Amino acid sequence: MRFLRRNMKTRVIIDSNGKRENRTEYPLEALREAVANALIHRDYSKETESAFISVYMYEDRVEILNPGALYGANKIEKLGTDTIMESRNPTIVRILEEKGSIIENRHTGIPTMKREMEKYELPEPEFYEERGSFKVIFRNSMNFELDSISEQVGGQQNIINTIYNMESDTESDTESDTQSDTESDTQSEVFNNVLAFCKEPKTAKEIRNYLGISSKRYVAYKILKPLIDLNKLEYTNKKITNARNQRYVTVRDNKK
Repeated sequence: MRFLRRNMKTRVIIDSNGKRENRTEYPLEALREAVANALIHRDYSKETESAFISVYMYEDRVEILNPGALYGANKIEKLGTDTIMESRNPTIVRILEEKGSIIENRHTGIPTMKREMEKYELPEPEFYEERGSFKVIFRNSMNFELDSISEQVGGQQNIINTIYNMESDTESDTESDTQSDTESDTQSEVFNNVLAFCKEPKTAKEIRNYLGISSKRYVAYKILKPLIDLNKLEYTNKKITNARNQRYVTVRDNKK
C-alpha cells in the first residue's frame, strides 16, 4: 500500500460549505481490498511458488495480478453477488477472519471495491482471468490529468485555466447561469482555435504546443476526442487511428 500511496496523485476538493478534502487518485480502501484478496486467494501450490503478486501503476489505471485463476467452480460474473464462493485457502481465510484487521466479513471485498469506486465517481473495477492468473483493474478519472496542465504563460493559457476551473470538483453547486455560460463560451473558444489551427493537418504534439498544454491525455480526451465526436475534426489516417504519425485536420465543411 505504501507503493500505491507514494505514486498516486492527490488533489484538494473544497465543497460548497468550504470543507476541504485531500482526495487520492483511487480510493485507498478499494485498493486495500484488492491487495488483501490477492494475498488471500492466490495459488500457493508448488507450481506457482516462484510467482509473485504484481501491482502495476499506469497513467490511466492500476492493475493487481495474483497467481491462480478463480478457484473451483467460481465464475467472474458471480463475484460480488450473494452466491457462495469456494475458497482456495480456507485456513488463511479463517485465521484472518479471527484476527479481524484484514478480513472483517467474508465476501465483502468486491462489494467494497465497487462501492468505494462509485463514491469517487470512477468506473467499476474490472476482473479478468488470463493464463492461470487473476487480475483486477482500477481505472482513474480523466479529471486528474487537469493537474498536469502546463503552467506556461501563452496566448491560450488563461483559456485553459478557465477550463480547468470549469472541470474541477471545487466548484460550488450554486454557480450562476451567467458563470456557466461564460465557461461554455470559453470552451467553445478553445475548440474554435484548434479548428482554425488544424486547417492544415497537425500532429497532437503540435496542437499541445499551440495550446501550451503538456498533458497528452488532457488534449486527447478533453479537446481532440470531443471535436472528432462532433465531426468537426478528423484523422488523416482513418484506417489506423493510433498511427505514430497521426495528424488531425479540420473537417472540410468547417473550413470557411
